[in-house]
Amino acid sequence: MVGYGLAGYQLNRLCRTTKPNPIIFGLTRTGLGLAAGVAFASVALWSDLTQSEAEFYVGLAPVRMAEWLLILWLFYVRSGLSRGRWVAYSALGSLWSYVLDIPAALSIFVIPGGVWIC
Repeated sequence: MVGYGLAGYQLNRLCRTTKPNPIIFGLTRTGLGLAAGVAFASVALWSDLTQSEAEFYVGLAPVRMAEWLLILWLFYVRSGLSRGRWVAYSALGSLWSYVLDIPAALSIFVIPGGVWIC
């Protein structure tokens, strides 16, 4: 949530606005990411779409782009972004999502008992 809040803060600076609240942006982006990630993982496992972790993350790229396009539309539709900026900010946001995956993945090794996903 903090990482996406920082992204919201930076987007506000780039769009020269004080809204949305970066905390609300971060919470919303986190919730959207969890929902889309679980849905994608379920489909990938059910359909045998991915054979390796690398394939999973490559397959996740268009999902992440769509997530970022949606979140930008929800929060910055009135900011007057050009089409090129929509795509660029979505690509940078997707890259940021991958960066934020690193500490989450590493936490599996330090949390007692590992991570359980139901």
